Amino acid sequence: MKTLRHTRAFANNVKGALEARFRLDAAGAPLFEPDDEDPELRHYTIDLRLESPIAEDIESVTYFMEDETYADPLRVSDDRDNDFTEEISSYGDLEVEVTVQVGAHVYKQRAWLSNLLQAGHEGDASPAILDAIERIKAN
Repeated sequence: MKTLRHTRAFANNVKGALEARFRLDAAGAPLFEPDDEDPELRHYTIDLRLESPIAEDIESVTYFMEDETYADPLRVSDDRDNDFTEEISSYGDLEVEVTVQVGAHVYKQRAWLSNLLQAGHEGDASPAILDAIERIKAN
């Protein structure tokens, strides 16, 4: 696993870390709903988040899922106290565009969901979590 690399402008001005984390059951396995049509697909419950030391200066964080099949691709958070967390569901890898509004300035970062998950689970990647990340990458 590796930490997600941010663009220079994002790193210097937002000073935070983007990540995604699976919601986990009591045993530490990622929560999911099986797909209605394909039993091999798992729709995982995932939290997108931005942890930043300048959270008080951030007005909003927008997460846009770059996938034409995604039903509700736009999420916006102004919840500084909870690291701008937004819940999504996904069975496959997709590009996420993150837009951070700091005063009059806007900073953007793009990342694949699988990379965000790797960054988010860098310290606690159990075999079940690694399997779920591989399933995301494969779809």
